[in-house]
Amino acid sequence: MGKRDFNKKNNKKISAKNLIKLLVVCFVCVYVVVTLVKQQISLSQCDDLAQEYQDKIAAAQIEQQMLKDELEKAGTDEYVERTAREKLGLVKANERVFIDINQK
Repeated sequence: MGKRDFNKKNNKKISAKNLIKLLVVCFVCVYVVVTLVKQQISLSQCDDLAQEYQDKIAAAQIEQQMLKDELEKAGTDEYVERTAREKLGLVKANERVFIDINQK
């Protein structure tokens, strides 16, 4: 009986050691999973931010092209005449101007 009691104590000690090892491994696994999830969320946010900046760049490029086109047209007589009519309210000689008095 003495020999069996000794084996039971060793089995209990081994089980306790195995339990501690298992808990450490589980803790490490949980830590790795949590870290990976946090990194995935961070990457997703960075991707969203990158897409937002790409959209802003595309909009700025479109606006830049429109301004270039307008600049090219700026030297033409048609552009000068249209600008004079719209912004300065000028009219050609002998041209009739109608004013809507109902507008404010």
